[in-house]
Amino acid sequence: MHSSLALPRLPARHWLWLGLGGIVFAACLVGIFARPIGFLSAFWPANALLLGLLVRYPALARPAAWGAAAAGYVAADLVTGSSWGMALWLNGANLLGVTVGWLILRRLSEPVLRLRRTASAGHLLLAALAASTAGALAGSGAAPVYFNTPWTDLLSLWFSTELMNYVLIVPVVLALPRDDDPPSAVHGAPLFWRVAPLGSLLLAEAIRGVAGGPGVLAFAVPGLLWCALSYSTFVACLLSLVVCLWTMAGVAMGVLNFTPAHASDVLSLRVGVTLLALGPLAVACASAARAETLRALDRSTHHDGVTGALSRRAFLRHGQRLLARYGRETSGVAVLMLDADPVQEVHAQHGAATRDQLLVAIAQALGTALRPQDAFGRLGGETFGAVLPDVSQAEAHAIAEHLRTAVARHAVAHTPLGEPLRATVSIGLVHSASMGGEADIDTLLLAADAALYRARMEPS
Repeated sequence: MHSSLALPRLPARHWLWLGLGGIVFAACLVGIFARPIGFLSAFWPANALLLGLLVRYPALARPAAWGAAAAGYVAADLVTGSSWGMALWLNGANLLGVTVGWLILRRLSEPVLRLRRTASAGHLLLAALAASTAGALAGSGAAPVYFNTPWTDLLSLWFSTELMNYVLIVPVVLALPRDDDPPSAVHGAPLFWRVAPLGSLLLAEAIRGVAGGPGVLAFAVPGLLWCALSYSTFVACLLSLVVCLWTMAGVAMGVLNFTPAHASDVLSLRVGVTLLALGPLAVACASAARAETLRALDRSTHHDGVTGALSRRAFLRHGQRLLARYGRETSGVAVLMLDADPVQEVHAQHGAATRDQLLVAIAQALGTALRPQDAFGRLGGETFGAVLPDVSQAEAHAIAEHLRTAVARHAVAHTPLGEPLRATVSIGLVHSASMGGEADIDTLLLAADAALYRARMEPS
């Protein structure tokens, strides 16, 4: 027989907190290994990464998560030889800066935090300035105690690195891809136009490596702006992060040492890199806001404002395209006219809000029951239409029966008193094969309307 020691099973949220502490610990090690001898790190990603994660995933922002992050900070310093006093002081300042940034950003709306508003870049900059200032003021007093330098030097270096890291890293975390993200501007474009923005950025980097001189900091600006207009916000922010860090390293290599001896030059470089990142970030946010506005306008133009189904005009246009494509070369096209009950009675007895609730329930039931390739729209009032491409007459009748059953089972609204209201639907159906090859969508809808009238007149 074999025996084994069973490990305790932790709740999922505990694993999240442990994971957050581990991420902070790893990020701190990256910063610690980037420290010049005897002073602060030249690159400290932990604070910006923690702030981005807490804002991006609000469920993480619990006392236990803050405790796990604090443990990660302190553990990283202790395992690399720092004293307890230094670890507690510096990481207390780190946590204070993150807290200030979190308190500001958590109040912003979801679209702003998802970098889909033109003001997103401005809000992020203000939060970064506040967080950097708070952390720098809290930590600068450690300079004479642990580094034998004036506190003003530590204040300058701390503030500049935090500001740069917040502006570069937080947008990348906030823009992490989500399932509902819209396609980028170059989605579906020819390969050349998809790679051209990135190619221009690489070309600028190559030229900068050859040219040199004080103007190299701006060489990447056109390429970054083109990428911000072409790619998703996440990709644009990620490219900006990589280019800006590479720029800082290239300018500083062999010239600067991130110590008080070069405090003014380091401050100038980091602020310059921050401003370099702000331009593409602002353009990416404005581009995302514009794209979202256009999508909303397109939806309001082509979809019914109550049910979300296609508007009458969009339905007729889409239905005509399906008829032209499938009417002759396949099994044919079926056109359905659907009339819902008791919508008018609900409006008269319970008001427009309850009527709209019932219409939404009916549209959802119909939309779920239809196939992905079918066209579905609201023709007016309680009347809907559907176009079923590539179906035989028998298949169309089966789908119509499925629609009728779906509405009867699932289309439910509630009165202001909470009483359930169920809907039914009458359906008129006509198939293109019965109308001749030249019939258009208007003709088929008229025939379907006549079939609907006959269906409603038949005794139940």
